[in-house]
Amino acid sequence: MIPIRIKRYILDIFILQEAHGHATISGIAKSLKVTASAASKMAGKLKEDGYIYFQPYGTITLTKQGTEMGKKLFEDHQVLMEFYQIIGVEDKLIRQKVREVEMHLGSEVIFKIKGFLEEHKKNA
Repeated sequence: MIPIRIKRYILDIFILQEAHGHATISGIAKSLKVTASAASKMAGKLKEDGYIYFQPYGTITLTKQGTEMGKKLFEDHQVLMEFYQIIGVEDKLIRQKVREVEMHLGSEVIFKIKGFLEEHKKNA
């Protein structure tokens, strides 16, 4: 099982990479509200585990393995964002609330929420 903190980093790198073509240590640190030193240390671990390409003081991009995981995590993120919107969570709080729970929910729960959303759209 992949630790939550690794998933969190991969998701944020995926989002930054989609937006800018790559991520940076400072961008990751800002996004995750950690120090640049902590982000750099984790980047070393992610590189060692085969999730990213990273040169110190350079840009970061996901490997195929990292991209696949990032894409899945992002899809789950989007499902939860939509779900929170439908159930009436205040718009300005949705992102924060999703970030609080998304890494703790299993695939089965996300799958059920996705099914709920599809039924909701059919009946709307």
